[in-house]
Amino acid sequence: MRRSLASITLATLVTAPLAAAPPPGWCGKGDRTAREALWLHQEERARRGGPRATEVRASAERVGEIAVLRDEGDLALFRKDFDLQSVGLTIAPQGDAYVVNRADRPVAGGTGTRLALGDDASTAVALPFAFPFHGRTWNEVNVNSDGNLTFGDGDGASTARDIGRLVNGPPRIAPMLADLDPSSGGHVSYTADASRFTVTWTQVPQFDVGDSNTFEVTLRADGGIEFAYASSVATGVKEGAVGIAPGEARNGVTSIDFSNPAGAESAGALAETFRDSDELDTAAVARKFFAAFPDDYMQLVVFTSRRMAGVGTFAFEQTVKTDIGGIGSSSFDFAGDYGSGGRLESFVMMDTINKYPDDFASPLIGEESALSILSHETGHRWLALARFDAGDRVSGELLGRQNAHWSFFMDSNGSHLEGNQISDLGGGQFRTGADHSTRYGELDQYLMGLRGPDEVPPFFFVRSPTGLTNSSPERGPAQGVTFGGTRVDVTIGQVVAALGTRTPPVGEAPNTHRQAWVFVAIGAEPDAAQIAKIDRLRQQFPDYYARSTDGRASVSVGLE
Repeated sequence: MRRSLASITLATLVTAPLAAAPPPGWCGKGDRTAREALWLHQEERARRGGPRATEVRASAERVGEIAVLRDEGDLALFRKDFDLQSVGLTIAPQGDAYVVNRADRPVAGGTGTRLALGDDASTAVALPFAFPFHGRTWNEVNVNSDGNLTFGDGDGASTARDIGRLVNGPPRIAPMLADLDPSSGGHVSYTADASRFTVTWTQVPQFDVGDSNTFEVTLRADGGIEFAYASSVATGVKEGAVGIAPGEARNGVTSIDFSNPAGAESAGALAETFRDSDELDTAAVARKFFAAFPDDYMQLVVFTSRRMAGVGTFAFEQTVKTDIGGIGSSSFDFAGDYGSGGRLESFVMMDTINKYPDDFASPLIGEESALSILSHETGHRWLALARFDAGDRVSGELLGRQNAHWSFFMDSNGSHLEGNQISDLGGGQFRTGADHSTRYGELDQYLMGLRGPDEVPPFFFVRSPTGLTNSSPERGPAQGVTFGGTRVDVTIGQVVAALGTRTPPVGEAPNTHRQAWVFVAIGAEPDAAQIAKIDRLRQQFPDYYARSTDGRASVSVGLE
């Protein structure tokens, strides 16, 4: 791979029904934002040496009401093996920037002080000198089990180990940000003297893989950074990133090839990503679509010929543009970067059509069907980010997984966006009902601009749940679960107090949403049977969506 200096300064195939209980995190809404997808799109283009010169219209066509795009090596984020075995690197400060060069040397080995780090864990260690990094000086560093150091805040999260995790959040130095598990083998240790502080991961495996990864990072008193990798570091990293970042996505991202950096430099993040499977390049798909079809759609609904959704993800939505007030989201607009002149707001990735049964209403993930999964992802254009005024604070207790789904303990009235239908049994006891993912609840419809605040009755969630082995609000919906706790009633007035008034309000917000349905053929010619199956689902969705909104909204699913 050639060295790439592309910068961007924008703020298993499943063919049978899955297990009866919904796996945690099947929806990838919170895993990658549109901004992060653009970073990866830029990195992939740089790896290939820039944009392709082929005529995009030659590989895009209309088949009935489905837009069919042929991949020409331009629509995927291809598998990228970890290739830093026996590599050494120096990352030196130069003015406001950092410069990267090869400086191969052996890994010293973890003979120092061992740290008691388990899976997804973090511990703070005092530095023997004040370490300067991106304009600040630090006397303490957080050593995180997932192959990275952070300043200010530790990071023991179990979220995606990708470019978003590297670049966002606290200032970070990541020799190998990956899902590493020291509790399953190996150890993490450090050595320190007046001029150098070195952390070594020795024979630490990836979670549930059983490989062996030895590498280290050194912080120097002069602000320099060194990475070193043993020859045994795994090539097949499920998902990972290498680099440094000033935190909070400051100063953008520069994508480089760390195996051949040749003096690459940046005042922002320096990053390279790795993955063990191909994924869809959402920005490339949107650009190819809009090069051949009108810019007249609020949402793209995309299916693929084979599995392309990414590690552990069944389907996802990326919000591309939003200027809606009062729903819990800040305003941003990446529509132009997705090839749209401003109409596109959302990208829904449904993944391979092969994994959906022919009966689109039949259960697929727990009680989720193809139709309800599509409604779930469509609804993420507006949902679920709402908080409420709890008097002494703005509370996020309505939220569960990824802070983008309703909490298991919220009575969401059977929302497509999770939560549960919860019955109050009295005496501080509650039970979840049979109906979930059947509709958009009244709060959902308010946030979607389909109801006024006077049409949203009070609702409740249960605080401090008891009697469960798993009391996480991130649990997926489940029927017949009994638990104790404290009922907390919430009014729409409290939501408005926390988020502001919904703008535009009901009556001014659009209640008809235009979708374009897209099929991406990866590695083969488009299959007529797959296209026909997508079209059958397309024809069924408008009626299902209308019922889910209590007849207050409609969706247009035809091409211009």
